[in-house]
Amino acid sequence: MNRKTIAICESGYHADSEAKIIAEIIKNAREKNINVLFFNSLMVKGDFPKGIDKASNLVCGESEIFNLINYQKIDGLIIFGKSIQKEEIVFQLQKRCEKNHIPCINVNDPAHFLEHNVTISNEDSMELVVEHLVKDHKLTKINFIGGYRDNKETNERLNAYKKVLTKYNIPVEEDRIAYGHFWMHAVDCVKEFLRKGLPQAIVCANDTMAIFVIDYLKNEGYKIPKDIIVTGFDGNSDAFTYEPSLTTVRHRYEYAGSVVFEMIEKLINGITHVKDETIKSELILQESCGCKTKNKKDYDFIVKNYQKRDAFTTFTKQMVRSDIYFFDDENIDELFDHISTPLSFFELKSFCYYVDASFETKDSYFLNTKSDKYGIPKKVVRVVPFYSNYSSSDIIPSKEMLKDDLQKDGEPCFKFFTCMYYRNKCLGYMVYEPKDYLTFEYSSFMLWAYNTSEKIGSFYLRKELELLNLRDHLTGLYNRRGMEKYFNKIYKEVLPKNEYITIICIDIDYLKRINDKFGHEGGDNAIVQIANAIETVFSKNGICVRTGGDEFCVVTHSAKKQNIDNQINKVTKILEDYNNKKIVNYPVMCSCGYYTLYSKDFTSFEEMQKIADQKMYEVKAMHHHPEVV
Repeated sequence: MNRKTIAICESGYHADSEAKIIAEIIKNAREKNINVLFFNSLMVKGDFPKGIDKASNLVCGESEIFNLINYQKIDGLIIFGKSIQKEEIVFQLQKRCEKNHIPCINVNDPAHFLEHNVTISNEDSMELVVEHLVKDHKLTKINFIGGYRDNKETNERLNAYKKVLTKYNIPVEEDRIAYGHFWMHAVDCVKEFLRKGLPQAIVCANDTMAIFVIDYLKNEGYKIPKDIIVTGFDGNSDAFTYEPSLTTVRHRYEYAGSVVFEMIEKLINGITHVKDETIKSELILQESCGCKTKNKKDYDFIVKNYQKRDAFTTFTKQMVRSDIYFFDDENIDELFDHISTPLSFFELKSFCYYVDASFETKDSYFLNTKSDKYGIPKKVVRVVPFYSNYSSSDIIPSKEMLKDDLQKDGEPCFKFFTCMYYRNKCLGYMVYEPKDYLTFEYSSFMLWAYNTSEKIGSFYLRKELELLNLRDHLTGLYNRRGMEKYFNKIYKEVLPKNEYITIICIDIDYLKRINDKFGHEGGDNAIVQIANAIETVFSKNGICVRTGGDEFCVVTHSAKKQNIDNQINKVTKILEDYNNKKIVNYPVMCSCGYYTLYSKDFTSFEEMQKIADQKMYEVKAMHHHPEVV
């Protein structure tokens, strides 16, 4: 029986929310011998004020990682719709599932209800903490700091605050409401509050603002909670490790993960009558409201945090070191060796890069405006820095990145897929598997992945800019600078092998007459046609150069003496075929001369070129006919 496979689609990654749900899904899947494939775009959706969105170029390729999913190989799909920037993507994923008869669930996304949904409720969450302050602490002077004005989450939490005050006949005063942008602006809100008198409590719309508020109040000499109570919202890890520990509301993400897995498992097994689920939040009473006394910190906890800090310090040093080495990297092996050094920090079971094969097989691709768009590469080059049985430099179709993993013997497959982006281009993918999903430092991994994508993109951009500096802009052949660089490289490779070196000089016939009669557009066409013919015949075993307006040069080498006359005849045949099509009203022709030396007899490139050039002019004299053109 084939092992079942679940795919998860999510943008960005939040360690205190989605990560806990996904970890629970994976835990349950492991117990039930089910594969999990996680597709993540690294596009973190921020909390923006009304009317402000991320720039379109940051999100236009978000769905490409989801387009990688092979619906013939999965049995169910889980979507974290709230995390996705472009809402139409949620419905696109649903339609693909319907087309392939695959069940899907939308998680924590009350704005886009699909056929099956698991919602994490915000409605009563803030009510829990405000009612606790009013009912249990008998407070009436309670201030509120939201995120952005008119932000959805802010409005939900503000309405809950007002609802509880109204319920207990406490006036709702606008002076007690401020907006801290979910960040440090909360401190400015507190300063404004204090000018009008010290409130009994400040309720914050997230834990981060609550911590900023407490820091400021402590620095001003206030004691928490003796002088003033401060509460948060979200229940992230900082709420439990901060001093004082933060009274907050926590979503039951682990429980939500179990519910999501149970629902998708039922749907996969053909149970269609599955009800939607809404997960209620829980109130966490801690030191910042006085409901929990201060305990001596656990020694093991302190040790673990120091170890974590030391590991992160090592990680940042490795990041800096890879930045330094990056500027000297000459090839893909050096590049990936240096950028992969920090990976040891993440304790991965496996990791592979898959780079768009076009970047390694074409000289001029990256800056080509026609290719300046998102899209799944048809083929990718596998680069394996760590933990894999695969071999590097394999070129495979993109769809085969999981060819052998889903049904292999042993434990089920748990793979993460992340797109690498650079300037509106999909560079390829990272495919990896953490050893432990609960302790995986995904926030740090995202930082490294962003940085790595920038380095890879910059490397290929720099590589192409260097090539453009060595190329003739009209024909794409090498220019004199390119000829000098690559001839020296060829000579160093050939000299120890004692091979034959051949230099071919080529000149366009009647170019001046073509320019005079048909303009420079006609002349440019003749130049391009001859350049294409030369490259078609000689590029495989040599370098092709445009040395001047109507002059070309080819440098080639081989272990055996080549039949150069036969190759020149092939160039002539290509041009004759072009002329026979009567596309233009002039013949495109050229004259060729060459000189061959055994490498041990080589004296200088200039001397060889001089002899080949002389032979070319002898041929050109035979081609001269006044009546042509």
